[in-house]
Amino acid sequence: MSGRTGQARTDARTITVTVTFFADLRRFLPRGADGPQRYTVAGGATIADLLALIGVAPDGDVTAAVDGELAARDTPLHDGADVMLLSPMEGGAAAAGEATTEMAGGAAANGEATT
Repeated sequence: MSGRTGQARTDARTITVTVTFFADLRRFLPRGADGPQRYTVAGGATIADLLALIGVAPDGDVTAAVDGELAARDTPLHDGADVMLLSPMEGGAAAAGEATTEMAGGAAANGEATT
């Protein structure tokens, strides 16, 4: 018994988790749905199992957290877990070629922006 559900757990061999999708991962929300979604998975399921159920490719670039803690794909889930799925963040100002501040001497040591 796997899949999205709005009902309480009905089988001792399954668990229900709540999944919140962020950024471009919201494309995995069921059509017309918004906000956190409940999924029922087998007891002992991992983040990887949940991602497969949702439709995320095995090599998909996803950052997951369980109950507010970063989680690897082999992290086991528990009944009532709060799972967050995020797209990994890259770069920042320096990666985009914008000014950064370094404190190792030169103009930056005087508080001026350098590139």
